Amino acid sequence: MDYLRYYLATLVVGAGILGFSLGGNWVWLGIGTFIPLLIVDVLSKPDLKSRQISMPWLVDIPLYLHLFMMIALYVMFIHWLVSVQASNGSVATINLIGAILSLGWLGAVPNLPINHELMHRRSPVARLFSTLMGTFYADPTRDVAHIHTHHIHLGTPKDSDTARRGETVYTFVFRATFGSLKDFFLIEQERCKKMKISFFSPKGRIFKAITQTGLLIALAGWFAGIQGALVAAAGIIFAKLLVEMFNYYQHYGLVRVEGTKYDVQHIWNHLTPVDRQLAFEITNHNDHHMDSYMPFYKLTPKPDGPQMPSILLCFLSGLVPPIWFNFIAKPRLKEWDMNFATKGEQELAKEANRKAGWTDWLGEAKTA
Repeated sequence: MDYLRYYLATLVVGAGILGFSLGGNWVWLGIGTFIPLLIVDVLSKPDLKSRQISMPWLVDIPLYLHLFMMIALYVMFIHWLVSVQASNGSVATINLIGAILSLGWLGAVPNLPINHELMHRRSPVARLFSTLMGTFYADPTRDVAHIHTHHIHLGTPKDSDTARRGETVYTFVFRATFGSLKDFFLIEQERCKKMKISFFSPKGRIFKAITQTGLLIALAGWFAGIQGALVAAAGIIFAKLLVEMFNYYQHYGLVRVEGTKYDVQHIWNHLTPVDRQLAFEITNHNDHHMDSYMPFYKLTPKPDGPQMPSILLCFLSGLVPPIWFNFIAKPRLKEWDMNFATKGEQELAKEANRKAGWTDWLGEAKTA
């Protein structure tokens, strides 16, 4: 099972491919996988076991297979749309919505976790695959800001991937997107300057990123017309929004004094079974940040660090901010402030709570 569990991602994308091949209301099958995954994850106990992997290539297969699964997903989407257009002339709006949601969901999960795992590998082939997978959520350059900014500045104002206390998922997705792009542009400009090439040179990352994403949308338009291009573009944009929405929960509200070394207490873990399997251990999060080059199957769960419930449950609750704040975020941040934060971080936490309009539980505890 330590090997087979990581093929769950392949099965989930396979469900999306099957949905488009069956057509009709079955195009909702891709997004429909969210519900059973959520139910199983919420009802399961935390998975605190380390994996026993003696043949790494067996768990690496789904990583590299995934790119071809995503290509097959879009091929079947185009085939379905062209077939319906040829036979009926028009496609039911409800099924177009289902197609967008399925493309978006699978373009984010499990696409991002696999993309994330490969961007941290030293192999040029792995990084190439990672860049290509980023096409399906319109961010083939995500590795630049993620590695050179997030992994250095997490928990501080310099990191756009760290959600602030009181910030909703709806504002975070835009702040994180613009922050990541800004970091990429600055780093890429410096790289191009050293290479003595134009920022928009075909050898530059920005040209390749625009070409990759544009080509995917253009191919959908070439075969399925303007309708195909619009649905593909909407699916890619929805995937990008979902990527940042899941990103929101990874470091939510945690603070760190700039210039101090980060440790396991500055990262949330989501150690439920589906989270770990479907996300290729990205939710086994604090151990990943301790050594970002360590492959996913070697990461060790740390139950003594800060814990969150299922990230799928967090995602659902975050759609209604009062539920997220009052039932998940605040109780866990209060515990973090009391038991994990240093004195300097407690001062930052008090200020963050004040800005968010939250209770000063640290002050109340000191008074008591």
